[in-house]
Amino acid sequence: MVNDARWTDGLLVNNRLNEITYDPMRSQEEFVMRLVRENARTAFGQKMGLNTIFSLQEFRKHIPLSSYEDYSDYIERIAKGEKNILTTYHTEHFSLLSGYKKLPVSRWDVQAAYDYQFCSSFYVAGCHGLLADGMTLNLVDNSIDRLPTNITIGNLLGRLLIKRKFDNDQIYVIPVEVANPPEREDINYLQALFAMKQDNVSLAMCEHYSNMLNLLRYIEKHWPRLAEDIENGNPYIAPDPKRAQTIRDIMESHHIGTQLVPLLWPELHCIMVFDVDNLNASFELLRTYCGHNVHFVFTGIGSPEATFSTAINLDDPQTVLIPDAAFYEFKPKDDKNYHYLLTLDQLEIGRSYEIVITNLSGLYRYKTQKTVTVVGRFHDTPTVIIDK
Repeated sequence: MVNDARWTDGLLVNNRLNEITYDPMRSQEEFVMRLVRENARTAFGQKMGLNTIFSLQEFRKHIPLSSYEDYSDYIERIAKGEKNILTTYHTEHFSLLSGYKKLPVSRWDVQAAYDYQFCSSFYVAGCHGLLADGMTLNLVDNSIDRLPTNITIGNLLGRLLIKRKFDNDQIYVIPVEVANPPEREDINYLQALFAMKQDNVSLAMCEHYSNMLNLLRYIEKHWPRLAEDIENGNPYIAPDPKRAQTIRDIMESHHIGTQLVPLLWPELHCIMVFDVDNLNASFELLRTYCGHNVHFVFTGIGSPEATFSTAINLDDPQTVLIPDAAFYEFKPKDDKNYHYLLTLDQLEIGRSYEIVITNLSGLYRYKTQKTVTVVGRFHDTPTVIIDK
């Protein structure tokens, strides 16, 4: 039921994406003018004179490029509970940049992340018949804290996952309360224990593909202890001698680095990867562990600044930039300065660009230092991969 609901939401998102990617600059201009209109009376908007801007061209001319230091004082005011600082939109969350710098995330950016990272990915998987009735192996970092103002802080993906408690109780193999708390030194053991205890797994979700690879390597190294604990039970799981014997039969004949996923979880046919970093040789090792019947959905390029792109095909790392999730400008990678920024309609296939973002959470013409390579088109909108 949960997967069906997400697929249905994804269908609506896909229909919207199909429409806006035919004329991306129209959506881009509408995005900017809405931000200008609705945020003109914020502290930042008054300082920058947003009420005097009436076109996309004026916005790009009058609003300077920015970096994190330009927002640090504003962000601290938001963290203390002040309203209408960078945006009129309610700040629901703070993501962490470089592990310690706080970036506000408005309710609309939270919704964009849910739509274009979760629901779109479930739509792609569902269209290929990969949303089965099994449990979900969730390896995404769920650890979040709360500020005194009750705003959550931490990994946005984790916040999206734990927000719906009913879903968590019904579908996740690893209980949310033990999934990834940073103070746990035994997190690798717990992930492997819950994962191996459950044989009815049809979907895996991980922030980086290395999360799944590390889990499999841990199982290869520690399976005797895991099988013993599953047989006898412990404070985390009930005894299951039958499953323990199945694990022993599998692992005693298994050779390190060879196909393992279909043996441990015969129904697992889809792995969703939320952070599409460079797919190097270690990813090919993960493919070897998975075999030919396990497929990947690379959900898109996301970061604390915004959700940049979304999945369009199965087993394909190229994703399409989202015209209504942010306003994008691009500095050609080889340029030494930011004097001539390009818009979505000016990008060339085969070239690499650094993204400058204006988002739904109060960042205006922000230099992300994230570089992508344009590899194609989805309708009239560029598709990209992370630059190596």
